[in-house]
Amino acid sequence: MNFDIIIQARFKSSRLPGKILLDFDKSSFLEFLIKNLKKLKKINKIIICSPNDEYKEIFEIICKKNKVYSYIPKDTDENDVLKRYYETAKFYKSSNIIRITSDCPFVNLEMINLMIKNYIKKKLDFLSNNNPRFIPHGFDCEIFSFENLKKANFMAKSKRDREHVSPYIKKNHKGKKNYIQIYKKNFSNLRLTLDYVSDYIFFKKNAKLLKKLPNELNPIKIFKQLQNHL
Repeated sequence: MNFDIIIQARFKSSRLPGKILLDFDKSSFLEFLIKNLKKLKKINKIIICSPNDEYKEIFEIICKKNKVYSYIPKDTDENDVLKRYYETAKFYKSSNIIRITSDCPFVNLEMINLMIKNYIKKKLDFLSNNNPRFIPHGFDCEIFSFENLKKANFMAKSKRDREHVSPYIKKNHKGKKNYIQIYKKNFSNLRLTLDYVSDYIFFKKNAKLLKKLPNELNPIKIFKQLQNHL
């Protein structure tokens, strides 16, 4: 079974423009994320999916530098994230897609591996780790088949469903149990996603701990340390 990681990435953000290109660990948050995701062994391709706007060359340069794939759909509405994501998966003939967003730079690799194993073992076509949420904000990960993504792209009509990738899939999925609880304790009060200036300040202050998170086999100890710094 083949898996591609497709990362949504854009420069524009109403809350913190250019956030994923801010400096972290001698590069940027986006490059930190890419560097760690490349350590996953069961991944076929890592693809950056970005809009066709005035910042597209930035992402093309980052992809070339970090030796990952890039796709920028030419005729897609900038706000239609679902179509952009679908067109990317279609172009690269991705059969199973791992969805990670670029503003979640500390997502844990062991957690992703556990989800891949669960997806394969139970012969799923959709798997989420955040419904209900026990993981920190920023550890979100979903795996789904291309067929699920294709159906969502052609059936989803609402603004919310088009501006995001998976709401339609979540609402309409009727297959086997599609949620995995990674941690027994609830860590949903912990923000490890980059949305606000306050997040950036928190990340810079706790960089030493956060740099360990992607590769930790059991990150709970780090979660607790970070909670003490809130």
